[in-house]
Amino acid sequence: MDQPVVIVCCTQKSPEQHSQVLLYQSFESGGLSKVCRLEMVWNNSEGLSVVYNRKVREYAGSGVDFLIFVHDDVYIDDLKIYDKLKQAYYGLGFKIIGVAGATSLNIGFPTLWHLMADRKHQRGFVHHGAGGAQTTVTNFGPTPSEVLIMDGLFMAVHLPSIVNSGWQFNEQYRFHHYDISSCIDAFIAGLRMGVYPIHLIHLSHGLEAVSNKSWQESSDLFLSQYAPKEEQESPE
Repeated sequence: MDQPVVIVCCTQKSPEQHSQVLLYQSFESGGLSKVCRLEMVWNNSEGLSVVYNRKVREYAGSGVDFLIFVHDDVYIDDLKIYDKLKQAYYGLGFKIIGVAGATSLNIGFPTLWHLMADRKHQRGFVHHGAGGAQTTVTNFGPTPSEVLIMDGLFMAVHLPSIVNSGWQFNEQYRFHHYDISSCIDAFIAGLRMGVYPIHLIHLSHGLEAVSNKSWQESSDLFLSQYAPKEEQESPE
């Protein structure tokens, strides 16, 4: 394996629509191909956790140090990404690395990580854009920092550590809640997680409404599995 870092990205778009995929543009115009390799999963209809776990198995023992799982509406603007991942793992002991998350969680409805975490427990930052040149920065809190959960827009794993641990992304969740459920599972398994200052631009500001049917169904499942019993009922 010639590249120690592989970025995996799932998209519902086809290869012919590559110019519409922001992450792909990171490699076309941002120079990321010099430091890592991109594996696009085009025309994807599977749950993200299912694809991510399959890629972990495929790359196990390949010589890859880090697998990075990134949403398709993210532009990575950081050519020091490999050095930063090494610092996060070798220097701080983080086996799962993100850019934004929280050190503590009060599980309840609405099941969005930044609403379940008190402001003082939030960590990291993300640049947000609307498609033009201008961006704004959402500053959650100090970084680097150890965290309990992280946002799934960017999740890097130290591949040998993850393979040896036996931990997997939670395949009960297709898209919503796969990140926070998987992080809680990782915490229970004793895996150290943290956020690190990696520069990227996210075109999405997150879920538009908690009335989304697929999100509500996922939220109900998440609460039934992870919430204290008295908080498992979500409002009608």
